Amino acid sequence: MKKKNIFLIAVSALLLCAACDKNRHDVYAPDELGMPEYEYYIGDNGGDLEVVFLTNKQGNVSLMDQSDVSWVELGRTSFNADGIIPVHVKKNEGFQRRADLLFSTDTRRDTVSVFQDGAVPEKFYVSAGSMVVYNGTGEENVITTDINVPLEEITTEILYAEGEEWITEYNLTNDAFTFKTIDNEDENYPRRAVIALTYTDGWKHRQQSRIVVIQARSDNYIGTVYTPEMLHEVADESYPRGFTLPEDAIIEGYIVSTTEGGNAGDAYVEDYQQGTGVIDYTLTERTAYLESLDGQSGFRLVTADGENDFERYSKVQLKVEGAVITKVFDAPACYTISGVKSSEILTSSDGSLTVPVKEKSITELTDNDINTLVTIKDCEIAMRKGPFTPVNEGYTTACGYNRLAKYPILIRDIEGGSMYMYTNMSCTYRRTGDRLPYGSGDITGIIVHEDYKSFEKDGNIGRYQLRHLLREEIELRPDFADNFSGLITEFRYAKFPAIGQETVLGENAILATKGNGEMCHTYGAVSNFSPTYFYIGECGSKKKGKYEEGAGIELDEGGIYEPWIGGKESEQNTDGKGWFKDNLKISWSNKYWWDSGNDRGYCWLVAFSTEGITSDKVSMQFAMYNNSQSARSPRYWKAQYSLTTKSCDPEYDDQWTDIAEFTVPDVAIWASQNDWQTLGTRVYDFPLPTSILGQEMVCIRLMPRNNKAAAKSESSYDSSTIANNSGYNTMDYFAVRYNK
Repeated sequence: MKKKNIFLIAVSALLLCAACDKNRHDVYAPDELGMPEYEYYIGDNGGDLEVVFLTNKQGNVSLMDQSDVSWVELGRTSFNADGIIPVHVKKNEGFQRRADLLFSTDTRRDTVSVFQDGAVPEKFYVSAGSMVVYNGTGEENVITTDINVPLEEITTEILYAEGEEWITEYNLTNDAFTFKTIDNEDENYPRRAVIALTYTDGWKHRQQSRIVVIQARSDNYIGTVYTPEMLHEVADESYPRGFTLPEDAIIEGYIVSTTEGGNAGDAYVEDYQQGTGVIDYTLTERTAYLESLDGQSGFRLVTADGENDFERYSKVQLKVEGAVITKVFDAPACYTISGVKSSEILTSSDGSLTVPVKEKSITELTDNDINTLVTIKDCEIAMRKGPFTPVNEGYTTACGYNRLAKYPILIRDIEGGSMYMYTNMSCTYRRTGDRLPYGSGDITGIIVHEDYKSFEKDGNIGRYQLRHLLREEIELRPDFADNFSGLITEFRYAKFPAIGQETVLGENAILATKGNGEMCHTYGAVSNFSPTYFYIGECGSKKKGKYEEGAGIELDEGGIYEPWIGGKESEQNTDGKGWFKDNLKISWSNKYWWDSGNDRGYCWLVAFSTEGITSDKVSMQFAMYNNSQSARSPRYWKAQYSLTTKSCDPEYDDQWTDIAEFTVPDVAIWASQNDWQTLGTRVYDFPLPTSILGQEMVCIRLMPRNNKAAAKSESSYDSSTIANNSGYNTMDYFAVRYNK
């Protein structure tokens, strides 16, 4: 036997052995055919694609629809290993289109889709979502359409709630769907049908428009339309229990809300003090807002489960049999209708072009704006640090607890007005790692009146608040340079003088982080600091550890404020609660607040210059809370200014002028949280007189106006007294702004 033949026999034997396991069972490599990507997208100008595939078999590739060869060219049609199929797509001057590529071997098949945009957008628009028709007219009913796709590719199906067919002579054109009806002879009940228009678009996606048609009963009666005035009257007369609307009740208006951002409605907290608490977050999913046709009244709708399928900006007539209207607050009057069902829509049409457009400054708001959609013009967020919800996430669902439902951040506008803006803990964009926008602009949302007992014992934090609905409707410019306001002084963290640097307020002062100015405490040095919850990134029990986003403090010279760099990297958000440790000095505290010898409070003291500044508006913003676990921190405060002295001694009191009085909330104590305790800082805004401008030195002091404080042992709001060396007060932010 020749050596060559012996070699071939030996190789064959080895291959046979390789194809057997140790028990001499045949073993074969598995058939492979797959793709890293199954969808490829390309513009209407066309171009070249590379379709990647993985296989260990021979096979072929082809177009599933051979008519697609007119615009898709395959670089090759066969393969025997992993590789790439070059695909050339021609320019598309028509509608969008899709081609499917079939990969096949003797054992496997798989497909890849190529989607191409069209130079001509497909239009398949039908205006009415529902409508009411009446008897005895014999007229043609018209529904506006805007269609440019082939009409022959659109199917029409009519579904009747009952067996009888009563819609006749229907016809679809590019600009209208028309039909007639056979009169309803039933004396007791209207009847209902659904017209379904269905079209498969160029990307082979099924598009459908459904029109619900309600036909009145024989006497043409549908129901009684309750006007806003009628709804107010029955709710006022039955306050506070509410009024059950009768079986023929109908309401009408525009749906101006959406649940997409998770922030549409309030969330109910059943109990702050027990265990993990109970919060009904489904309320926001079941909340919609109905604005009257003239935009002068609004109603909060709370739907039954699964019944909030309203389309935003739809103009609707809605049957509300058995729903209950309640006046939730007496002053201002706020109305909620509970038990509403979106499935009971009688008529619905696109109202995006006719819904009232309301653009106002904060001071222009009236009670008629409550529960309606309003754009607040030329406004800004009052504090330049942190996320939308700078709170202790240990109390939220992010860490598995239910002790906090919402948080109010302060906004202010160019006219000098201010109000709180609510963000739910279910809001999808509340803490994403993006810093707050520093600039000014417009914010669109629902004007509401909701209480917030964490800031005030009675829950009243202003006559109006704003509920934003979508992140893109917070249209504030990102940079502070693009803002109607300028900063005279701002403190965002504790900045200390250089060694030997002289200060107006002495050796205990800290310096403004923007503008000019100093701050001190009149008892002594700002020597205490507090943990703060300004981390802007995602939080929660699964989000522990070091993150890079910081506290949302972008520096004028570029970059972000990063006090944890240099051996302190572990001192931020190590437990997923969104916090920074106290020694990072993002907030500053003091625990001495009562001068018992003079029976008066110590104070935060700020000094700054306003020389060279002129404006018609000037104001002060600051953020504070009391963070003593034993309570005993100052509850009642006052703000004052002076142009003639920086001394806070009693003999100089006549040189200080009142700005405002305010209360400061206590931080929550986990074991015994009360509803008047906060889980995040409170921001304040107060106007200042323009007489402080053009001055060499202006001083402002924030000072307890009496000795009242909370008592932890009694869970009391103010029945105790301030305790020095115990009752901490923390400041997170201070600024004085003017209109540029």
